[in-house]
Amino acid sequence: MTQVSAPPVDGVQPTEEQALNEVTAFLRDLGQALHISGAPAHDLEKRLVAVGQRLGVHVEGFAVLTFLALTVAAPSGARRVEMLRLPPYDYNMARLIALEALCREISNPAQLQTYVAQLANILDQPPPWAGWQLVLQGFLLSAAVAALLRGGWTEMLCGGLIGLLFVAAHQRLSKIQGLGPAIPVMLCALAAMLAQGLTLVLPQQSPFISAVAGVVLLLPGFMLTVAMSELATQNFLAGTGRLAGAFMLLFLMGAGLVIGTKISLALLPVQALGTVAALPAWVIWPTIAVLGVSLLGVIQAPLSAIHVSAGACLLAWAVYSLVSAAVGNVVGAFAGALAVAAAGHFYHYLTRRPAVLLQIPGLITLVPGSMGFRGLHALIEQDSAAGINLITDMLLTGAALAVGLLLADNIAGWLIARLDRQPARGSATAK
Repeated sequence: MTQVSAPPVDGVQPTEEQALNEVTAFLRDLGQALHISGAPAHDLEKRLVAVGQRLGVHVEGFAVLTFLALTVAAPSGARRVEMLRLPPYDYNMARLIALEALCREISNPAQLQTYVAQLANILDQPPPWAGWQLVLQGFLLSAAVAALLRGGWTEMLCGGLIGLLFVAAHQRLSKIQGLGPAIPVMLCALAAMLAQGLTLVLPQQSPFISAVAGVVLLLPGFMLTVAMSELATQNFLAGTGRLAGAFMLLFLMGAGLVIGTKISLALLPVQALGTVAALPAWVIWPTIAVLGVSLLGVIQAPLSAIHVSAGACLLAWAVYSLVSAAVGNVVGAFAGALAVAAAGHFYHYLTRRPAVLLQIPGLITLVPGSMGFRGLHALIEQDSAAGINLITDMLLTGAALAVGLLLADNIAGWLIARLDRQPARGSATAK
């Protein structure tokens, strides 16, 4: 008896068409998950191509800040195209660790449904830091940044208190639909008013340092560095979009700070003395370590990575301090970025955890976000010379960091490839 099969659709048997549709949907969801977890555009595209190869399809991906396009081709020649608007992203290293582990595990197209279930479980996991734990991290983060901005003990205390309230308010307001760009303006205005209000109790503080340290959670310094690296790797749309987003956020935050300062001076015309008491030299190193601890909450990294984050910050600051003392801040930032990025690649080689788990804390220690924030504030205050100088320094430092990242990607990648080939060469010689 002759069996009659269903007619093919577009030259593809129904079973193959269904399999291609399922693989395409999985790759689309995986790409979106990588995006919202903080993966840069070029890394996202490379991972989708590698996963597609192991699932038996050819993938061409194009990712920008708000858009993902995928072309998935089966060996038979059938093609599927997926285009979707990407939601806003945030850094969630715990989720990114799980996603990278899933990407390494994918090897058999027959187990696609298992991978789909694992992806859903990863996305359902709550962030490791939220509520009062994240609020306490905000205190540590702002206090540490106040010290890096050359503040004293008073600025560390005031900045920490503002940061604590800032993080708590940000958690609340970010859940309200429709506020969007108003949140940075509102929160920075309130932070500036609080900093000025604290001068009634602590008139010797510098309100500007306290306010900037208090709002550091939203400063887009690392976003600027990622944008520069995307531009350098010829991901022009992703890089320009991220760069424009960084400048827009800086502008909104600067406007909020000026609005809050003007209102508070009108209501409380108390001029702070602004005489910052210098901290002892030894304080900087514990401060950098505390910064690394506090960044666990910012990037949503697991507690098991506390030594990695603190060590990355200390490494970045040590290299930056030594080199900048000899040849200047820009070269110091380049050397620090090169050291941290290379260390991240070797950390990934040894532990199979994402390199960015080490790279992001180290780079945040070096990124020039506060420099650009102060530059925009100076421009808004009509101090054009200081504002232009600060923004120029921010761009130069950001470019130096991006160059350090790119060189580390190539040099460390080449060294790791040689390390991978050595055992094979040795075994072949033995034979």
